Amino acid sequence: MGQPISEAKKAIFLQRAEARLAFARNLPAEAPNREAKIREAEKALQTALASKTGPVRKAAKPGKASKVRKKRAR
Repeated sequence: MGQPISEAKKAIFLQRAEARLAFARNLPAEAPNREAKIREAEKALQTALASKTGPVRKAAKPGKASKVRKKRAR
């Protein structure tokens, strides 16, 4: 799937998903898109809960090729 994310980033995703769900549930019952927004928010919450966490990899510095890429170029 994707790369692991940090615990802090996962916590942020969970907070956003919970806020989104609370907002969707507080929409008026007669709102035409209320059910769709609730389903989307629940899916976002499930995705946030299922996110893998792990050590965060540092991004490569721009302009610097990895050793493997340098060897291949020769």
